[in-house]
Amino acid sequence: MSCAGNKIVPTPNLDRLAARGVRFSNAFCPYPVCVASRMSMLTGLYPHQTGAIDNTDTLDWRFRTMFHHFSDQDYLTALIGKMHFRDAHNHGLEYYLSINDWLMFLGPKVSCYANEIANHPLDTWFFGNMIDDGSGFPDVADLWAGPSPWVGKVNPWDSSDMASQIEPEDQLDMFIARETVKFLRRYRQQPFFLVAGFMRPHPPLHPPRPWAGRYPVDRIELPDIGDIDQYPEHIRQRIKRYQELGDDLLRATRAGYLGNLSFVDHCIGHVTGALEELGLAENTIVVYTSDHGEMSGDHGLYGKFCLFEPAVRVPLIVSYPKELPQGKVADALTEYIGLYPTLVELSGVEAPRNTFVAKMKGAPAQIAANSFAPIARNPELDGPEAIFSEYNLRGKVCQYMVRTQRYKLIYNQGSTHELYDEQEDPQETINRIDDPHLSGDRNELQDRLLAWFDPAANPYRCKG
Repeated sequence: MSCAGNKIVPTPNLDRLAARGVRFSNAFCPYPVCVASRMSMLTGLYPHQTGAIDNTDTLDWRFRTMFHHFSDQDYLTALIGKMHFRDAHNHGLEYYLSINDWLMFLGPKVSCYANEIANHPLDTWFFGNMIDDGSGFPDVADLWAGPSPWVGKVNPWDSSDMASQIEPEDQLDMFIARETVKFLRRYRQQPFFLVAGFMRPHPPLHPPRPWAGRYPVDRIELPDIGDIDQYPEHIRQRIKRYQELGDDLLRATRAGYLGNLSFVDHCIGHVTGALEELGLAENTIVVYTSDHGEMSGDHGLYGKFCLFEPAVRVPLIVSYPKELPQGKVADALTEYIGLYPTLVELSGVEAPRNTFVAKMKGAPAQIAANSFAPIARNPELDGPEAIFSEYNLRGKVCQYMVRTQRYKLIYNQGSTHELYDEQEDPQETINRIDDPHLSGDRNELQDRLLAWFDPAANPYRCKG
């Protein structure tokens, strides 16, 4: 349920963008968690290299980001909306309109957003804590020295109706779209590097009423869970926890997610429409992507936090009509952290020379990501033979993934490993890790994984 031709959620504006560019059908994130994945995208390094490996981390200010790089190349670097920095560093940005600015714009209506944060259908933790910096509440972690001032000032929500109490024009994503259009009008005569950091379909899962009405909770169908006995214990435990919540809350979660997808497509249409109106669409590199995917009920799971396809596979569209083909689909394996060198190559600026702006002991000598610009120019080209992802590097079960066009190996350190045939079983319903007929493929995948990163060398692993 990502974009471009989706049968469940129509996305006409993303479809239009895809028709003007190249859609990458096999793009993957490096770590299915917001902070880790985003900081990798910005630096061109894997999470085990940046040390930002979960949502409690911040990126060391000394790492060089794509913002630093394009600023040095005389671009105005700007971010409007979410990046989940969690701190007050701008990491190379010259222009930054944050979620806190939207909260100021809302004024007294912030109470409505607070209620949405509190009433996550799957997690009562937010109701008692009222801290969710992943949703920008607050945008800077540890802003409040003690408990959130919103504790005790929110009300339970009837999840049979997931519609937001905030009007469409006041929603965060519409604010981001509107401010992005203002930026384009103001700075269109100079080189700019702009990120519009839309929140949705990320929680809170309360789309404005017209969009919530398209996906009524009582009409939502839940995916079939299938046989979970073949999965590792940590996955089975998560599935069971979700199922114990009951179908009503699970339907509400899925309904809110679908409505959010539809609404963010509407907001994106304002930005792409402005690019066309201002005559910028032909000569501007426009990218649509996401930091991770969403399980949304597949395998009985919700959120991300795993290495199944719905969690690690991400939408990726690159449009640049002046130089790239239009209406094409690239099936090559693609790591979305290659966005940094890809934008450098497509824009023709100087290549990055190092990974830091101030000396850092142990910093990698060069970025790890590879440009996928050649595939954007010729979508029929083959990509790398394998791509990688990782998750839970501080956990008792650290998880590493190597993915080829045919197979995926998930190396669960300290637990049952997984092997899926993505050609015969794209839904990943049969774990073939013990299949003797695939022993050769399994060993080859493990060798590839160890050549990329040896799990035994993980310095972050929780020892017990």
